[in-house]
Amino acid sequence: MTETIKGSVVLITGATGAIAQALISGLVARGAAKIYAAARDVSSLAALPGLVPVKMDVTSDDEVAKAAALATDVTLLINNAGVNRNTAFMLAPDLAFAREEIEANYLAPLRVTRAFAPALIKNHGAVLNLLTILARVNLPFMGSYCASKAAALSLTQGLRGELVPKGVRVVAALPGAVDTRMTAMLTIPKMAPAEAAAEILDGFEAGEEEIYVGDMARGLAQGLAHDPKAIERQLASPG
Repeated sequence: MTETIKGSVVLITGATGAIAQALISGLVARGAAKIYAAARDVSSLAALPGLVPVKMDVTSDDEVAKAAALATDVTLLINNAGVNRNTAFMLAPDLAFAREEIEANYLAPLRVTRAFAPALIKNHGAVLNLLTILARVNLPFMGSYCASKAAALSLTQGLRGELVPKGVRVVAALPGAVDTRMTAMLTIPKMAPAEAAAEILDGFEAGEEEIYVGDMARGLAQGLAHDPKAIERQLASPG
């Protein structure tokens, strides 16, 4: 199973985002042999040696299938694409935001992993799902986002049960707040994308299955282990 980045062939979804860009830089620095950078619009992707732009909407069966047919040499799939509508359950005008988050944050990584599983099994590869510490506890003002990521965490666990016996690692990265467009409205301390990416790749190469990224994520994980109801109440009344 893939544990080291050097020499790996990577496909990363949502490749134009801040964390993805930081991960791509880190992958290059650690010696990845090739990186397929997948996004709906690849026009903004910088030309780098070994970087292969791939037009792929993770919500499209057809585009995902075409990408999987192209990138049969992949050894590391990074499911990074995601959506956060930053909306509480009761404040959303209807269910459209929740459906969009479930589609992007749960069904899309399932779709992409299913498409790339034959190559990953053949190549004894790995799946790295970019989640959030909020997959483990709900922050109500972005409630449906947290619920979609909780589904993705359960997906990660289920995929691990199916794919590890076939020689494929399945890893979850659970960062705290990272300074991206998704968290622009938050006034709490946030990690720089490069710092988060470095911790994610360090944890991956260290063989971790759940990578808690940043002090916030590690602190919440410790609190959840000690008194999960206290953490639930704390996030329900963050002020």
